[in-house]
Amino acid sequence: MIVVLVLEVVDTAHASVSLALVTILLSGFMAFWRFNRYGMDPLALFCSIFLLYDGVLLFRLTTVGDAAVLVYPTTFSTETYSAAGTLCVIAMATVMVTSFVWESTVEPRRVKQATVLRGTAGRWFWCGFALYSVGVVLYGLQFQQFGGYFAALAMQRGEKFEMAGAATLLSYPYLAFVIPGIACMCYGAECGERRKQRMACYGLVGFWCLLVLLQGDRRLVVQAALTVIGILSVVRPAALKFRTRTWVLLAAGYCAFSIFGYARGFISSIASGQATSSEVLSSIGDDWTSDWLTPEHTEFAGPYLSLLSAVSEQTQPLFGSSYYESFLTVLPKFMYPGQKPELLTHRFDEKMHIGHGPISGWGYNPVAEAYVNFGTAGVALVFALWAIYFLLIGYVRQRGVWGTLCGAVLLSEAINANRIDFRNVYWESSYFLAGLVVAAIFNMLFSKLSRPAPRMNAI
Repeated sequence: MIVVLVLEVVDTAHASVSLALVTILLSGFMAFWRFNRYGMDPLALFCSIFLLYDGVLLFRLTTVGDAAVLVYPTTFSTETYSAAGTLCVIAMATVMVTSFVWESTVEPRRVKQATVLRGTAGRWFWCGFALYSVGVVLYGLQFQQFGGYFAALAMQRGEKFEMAGAATLLSYPYLAFVIPGIACMCYGAECGERRKQRMACYGLVGFWCLLVLLQGDRRLVVQAALTVIGILSVVRPAALKFRTRTWVLLAAGYCAFSIFGYARGFISSIASGQATSSEVLSSIGDDWTSDWLTPEHTEFAGPYLSLLSAVSEQTQPLFGSSYYESFLTVLPKFMYPGQKPELLTHRFDEKMHIGHGPISGWGYNPVAEAYVNFGTAGVALVFALWAIYFLLIGYVRQRGVWGTLCGAVLLSEAINANRIDFRNVYWESSYFLAGLVVAAIFNMLFSKLSRPAPRMNAI
């Protein structure tokens, strides 16, 4: 902390670069240490994503030189970059201290329980398949409100978001079934060691990824993949050891998803008949630039805008309202008392919107949300709680079947917490856990149905 303060006072122009490097070092150390010690650890994943969204991005923003090439609708001073960097260092330093305290107090008392129960594996696969099927049907019903899945392919993403936000349309909870369904299917297939079930499981996961990818949604692909990884990290940890090919696959995945972020707008052109696939490929080749792969022109740049905006403006603190007002919003509209408060990220998107047309989504930085609620001290408080949340997820995933399933469905929130506001993370976490409750009911029913009928004794 002393180093941070000295950098702020001595040279503001270069402090932002130094603060970015400190953020990279702190989050990188945390990610390396916890990955090395615990494998696919939720807090390690959270720290590695924080490194990209807040460390690497700030370094690029402060060294790119020409603000005109950035995607932001406004510009910021070096003092703003330095202030944002200071808050990021405070956030990650708090995560580190919280983790060290946890290691010395809670971790020594951890008791592992059996996570691979082969006798019940078949039931879990069929429970997962039932949940998954319900989720896919609900996904289809969601698009039926837009005229059908294939009609929605011809729409731009902004149009679909605007239609989905309309008060007259229903919001079907398809993810609450699909993600827990994938977790249960994968657990059953991997523990049962049945080749046909394993092939069916990964085939269905691939089908889901194709469905959402054609609609331009990368996030749901990552969620499905992380759910599978969450199961494998417990039942087959040797399969997830970091090797050279792992880093190659991660680099290839980053490049593919970054390019897809620019190319997905052409899906509607092909679906509507305005262009052929060959014309689209030619257009992508003509428009291609290495900027598509740089952090300041990709997904990583969006949420950081909210942090820069928060530290550059003098606004009244929210005093925790974006957190405590979220707890009851998980209820359906007909059960909620009154009008649900507007999402923090929606207010920010409207504020940043320029011109006409659909409003673009920027995401929301967790450091910014903590800061606009409680100020600088709030950043330390909130990130201590975030650290505890992901430590708890890592703690329960080794405690029996339910711990493994909970850890798998919540693993993707380690990414979401870095890019969207608290309420969205809270919603998804609640819905996924509710989906596992439904899985428990299915499992109980399948158990009763598969139990042999009692024999009647002869009189």
